[in-house]
Amino acid sequence: MTAATADVLFGLSDPLPTSGTHAGFVKIPYASNQSSYGFLPVPLAIVGGSVGPTVLLLAGVAGDEMEAQIAAARIVRSLDPEAMKGRVIAMTMANVLAGHAGTRNSPVDGQSLNKSFPGDLFGSPTSAIAEYIERHLMPECDLVIDLHSTGRTMRYLSCATLIDDADPDVQRRRLALARAFNATNIVRFRSFDYRSTSGAARRSGATRIGVQAPLDDAMDEILRGFDSVLAWAGIVETSQAAVAPRLLLAHRDHDFVHAMSDGIFEPIARLGDEAKAGDLAGYIHDLTRPMAEPVALRLAADGVVIGTREAGWVRRGDCVLLLAEDGDLAAREELDEAADLRWLTAPNRRTAKPRRKVTSRKYGGGK
Repeated sequence: MTAATADVLFGLSDPLPTSGTHAGFVKIPYASNQSSYGFLPVPLAIVGGSVGPTVLLLAGVAGDEMEAQIAAARIVRSLDPEAMKGRVIAMTMANVLAGHAGTRNSPVDGQSLNKSFPGDLFGSPTSAIAEYIERHLMPECDLVIDLHSTGRTMRYLSCATLIDDADPDVQRRRLALARAFNATNIVRFRSFDYRSTSGAARRSGATRIGVQAPLDDAMDEILRGFDSVLAWAGIVETSQAAVAPRLLLAHRDHDFVHAMSDGIFEPIARLGDEAKAGDLAGYIHDLTRPMAEPVALRLAADGVVIGTREAGWVRRGDCVLLLAEDGDLAAREELDEAADLRWLTAPNRRTAKPRRKVTSRKYGGGK
């Protein structure tokens, strides 16, 4: 394995290496009370071999999801550029301020990175990171894997996820990539994805999926799944026994169960439960009134429990449980047809598509 080039500082317009192993920081302009002309050092690692597809690996989009960030770092350390036909670009702590604080959103601007695209280089720190990811990293990539694990608010059933798209070609590619991750479950969401990593990837011409890994299985699920994607894309020569995934659809409004009062949430339903309408999701306790009966939260539909909130304080409007239903025959056939889809045969987009240059307007530091 070739030696790594460490502590590289990547400027906003610097071309990214196409081969070898490189690790360092992207310099995101950031004026704070401590530094008028400083920058946020956002971790970035690149491992590239010969010409082939490029995969963007994102972790820490939600800063409190530590297992995903650790897994991303383990992945890049394991890669050997001499055995690769392609490249992996990894942001192991994408929302770096949130990562340092151990919070979902940045403590500086309060923003969720996954709700900040397409971003603004001259906006808040989170917006500037989003702009760099969408305008500089994603256009060089064919595939985007957005890693998530258990955070402070929700834990999920182990799954690969995608947001449904009305364009049949985009939808098939997302399904094919989700299948390639070799997860035991694939969950399709119906959601407006403009401001998310999914929307950013679509605008950049890349195909993106998300990955949810619960606390107990996060490392193994992510490492095995990412290796499966690299093999499917032809970047590495490894093989795994294919898993027949369960296809789940989170398309209904009542798949999301929300708290309607403030208090301490006690979860009753568990991940993977085959629930029925009327079953208990959990209780909300007002512990300032110990003799008061807790408020029962019940499910409005049948479904599989794919997300639950941990026991703890909730406010009215907080999501405490997420359901999905099994895909119908048409949805399963669509997934099976996508399994054989291959499109990563064109010349590598990192050389075929020019990058968008950052505006020449000089960053003034915000004194």
